[in-house]
Amino acid sequence: MAIFEAMRSFLPILFLLSQALASAQNGGNGPRLGLDLATQSVGGLFQNTNNLLVGPQVGWFFDIPLHPQFSIMPEIQLMTKGAVVRNQVDQIRDRVTYRYLEVPISVKISTDEKPGGLYLLAGPSLGYYIAGRAQRWVNGQLVYDQKYDLQNTDNRFQFSMLVGMGTEWRQWAFDVRAQTSLTPFSTFTNVQNVVYALTLGYRLPPKKESGPAEYED
Repeated sequence: MAIFEAMRSFLPILFLLSQALASAQNGGNGPRLGLDLATQSVGGLFQNTNNLLVGPQVGWFFDIPLHPQFSIMPEIQLMTKGAVVRNQVDQIRDRVTYRYLEVPISVKISTDEKPGGLYLLAGPSLGYYIAGRAQRWVNGQLVYDQKYDLQNTDNRFQFSMLVGMGTEWRQWAFDVRAQTSLTPFSTFTNVQNVVYALTLGYRLPPKKESGPAEYED
């Protein structure tokens, strides 16, 4: 039921992404892979109170140019959020992992019209919580491992803002991002999910237009 609820909630976004794919023919689109460094904070970016959780990021981006140096870049991603908490005295390590389906829509401003220049990113992101897990180690031994029951989650949606910068070539792009949620993960805990990410995108080559067929007499 949760999968169908998620699909129904994201249908308008999926429709917009399909339109973005049609509009991105001039700018390009393609896969994006990344490494997420997730933590939690009570104050925002760079004010995290926990250690970093390393996880994968997989997605697809659409680059819609409005100007040679200005474009809109919607994406759809599977993102890792969460945190690691260590107690060195008692040799306890807790790890909470959240998997989100994330749809950021960024403004991209390039410093140069030619490939090889820098660009800046900023924009909102809507996330949908799809899986979670809590684990605890004591003296290096796993003593607790439990998946979260999503039916008990009071709010599956989360609104975030991201900023970043990177460099791009004709088909490749590399950037560094920082993202913080603006809505709390839970009404019972006043913490925000923060993710620092390194991503690498590949722009699919444009389709070659076939010329008129030649017929021999």
